[in-house]
Amino acid sequence: MARKAAAPGGGKKKRRRRKMKLTLKSRGLKKDQGYTDKVGWSTATQNTAQDTGPVEPQTVRHQCTFCGAVLQIPKPKRSRYKVECAHPDCDHVDEVGAL
Repeated sequence: MARKAAAPGGGKKKRRRRKMKLTLKSRGLKKDQGYTDKVGWSTATQNTAQDTGPVEPQTVRHQCTFCGAVLQIPKPKRSRYKVECAHPDCDHVDEVGAL
């Protein structure tokens, strides 16, 4: 059997690569305006721990009016709230801030 001769140019067609436009979205910024974004690390020394003041506790101590057990509960978000005693024999519910 005789082999066929290869087609001129290697037999494969070369595909053209599609050129993509790489444009910046910030083209509308003007040079005289400047860029004033404050993202990232800052070089200025700022001590934020002293500026915030004292940190309030995240828990509140409450004493049951029925059995006298002292409970530590998360700080309530409202002025009126209910506290259920955790003592197994008590199960009393205190209402704090109620009229």
